[in-house]
Amino acid sequence: MDIPNMIETARPMLVAFGLKVLGAVVAYIIGRMLIGFASRIVVRVLERQKVEPTVIRYIASVITVALNIILVVAILGYFGVETTSFAALVAGLGIAIGAAWGGLLSNFAAGAFILMLRPF
Repeated sequence: MDIPNMIETARPMLVAFGLKVLGAVVAYIIGRMLIGFASRIVVRVLERQKVEPTVIRYIASVITVALNIILVVAILGYFGVETTSFAALVAGLGIAIGAAWGGLLSNFAAGAFILMLRPF
């Protein structure tokens, strides 16, 4: 088989792969725009409720990170990568961090309640 025939044979696969990559890039850009939009909406709603600015930044950060992880896993799933292992990894990380921060989380929750309820 000579080189021109190999190129002609591979062209449809390369075009399909290129279109998939282009679709993934477009999905990433649109997803990032939607994540920013969702984060801004949450911040505005919390500001109207007069929530402490520190809590607002923390919640916006958690939402942004979680949605970015979901976006990346969805794009990987679009390419055919098995995403169940990523879901198990994220769940395992959540359990590990929760166990390691057990005492810290109770202090954080107490601080958040003090900031939100303002008992003083």
